[in-house]
Amino acid sequence: MGIVDFLHSILGLSPYNTPRARRFWLFYAGPENYLCSSGVCDLPQETFWSCESETKRGDLILVYRKSMNQLSIEFLIREFDMPRQVATHVKQSKVGKDFPVIWEATTDAEATPRWGWAHGCEAREVQHIVPPLSLDQLKTEPRLRNWEGLRRNLQAKGLCALEIPQDVWDVIISLIKSSRK
Repeated sequence: MGIVDFLHSILGLSPYNTPRARRFWLFYAGPENYLCSSGVCDLPQETFWSCESETKRGDLILVYRKSMNQLSIEFLIREFDMPRQVATHVKQSKVGKDFPVIWEATTDAEATPRWGWAHGCEAREVQHIVPPLSLDQLKTEPRLRNWEGLRRNLQAKGLCALEIPQDVWDVIISLIKSSRK
């Protein structure tokens, strides 16, 4: 998807748009979602993902790759079947604690007890963020100092997703655009 399509999506021109106000979410991807035997893999372009019950078709989702700092090279070798050289390279990379993609919810949230989540929804990629936006970039952005979610280090205790206020979303999008220049 190109930048024009992405902007159309942000402006509400998506075919998945609904009459209610669009909401913005932060979804979490643990290392099990972005690591594989060959190292770091892309998040899926279309997926079913855990979400909050208020998630609706047309909502936009910033995906946060959680830190892998606590994972040792030995753990990567054992759990992901990585060769030692690959595991060492992954540990030395700066992957994790970043935002590599924006998705759009293509369905409303539905109850998903068999998945072990309260709710899930279908989502599709609308923007691959290259380079990924880092958590440190958000933390150093003065316009985001008052965002409670960031002050809590993106922790959403008891939730599958963190709602992002419109003004915060606008700042994040401006950071993504400025990093592409």
